[in-house]
Amino acid sequence: MPSLTPAPFAVALFLPDLGDRPDRQAAVELAHRLLRAGAAVDVVAPMGGGPLRATLDPAIGQIDLAKRHAATSVLALARVVAERRPALLAAPREAAWIARAALWLTRSDARMVGLAGDSAADFAAIRAAAPRWD
Repeated sequence: MPSLTPAPFAVALFLPDLGDRPDRQAAVELAHRLLRAGAAVDVVAPMGGGPLRATLDPAIGQIDLAKRHAATSVLALARVVAERRPALLAAPREAAWIARAALWLTRSDARMVGLAGDSAADFAAIRAAAPRWD
């Protein structure tokens, strides 16, 4: 389900899974922090299930690509980028190539941010990539 929160700045977080691991917990915390800061947030995952899905605020869009693996998600992610038109696409560094390929396929002008797995640092990186965001 796409984000229901109208906002001037839309962010899509591509996560290879929603497993209960420290880096994924940091990404979920980042999604909540972005939402509190006024951004529209979508969490996009190859398979939308996982222990952390239940922890997502209902105002955060949850997009399930219906793919088994992150590596096979490029075209599905590109479709989401084309439809949702986020201003910024963020992904963990190990999946950054997937996000970059999706942006390239859609010829999107969205910015790409690699997530380090630390919600405070990742939030700062997103803020730096979007200097006009209020």
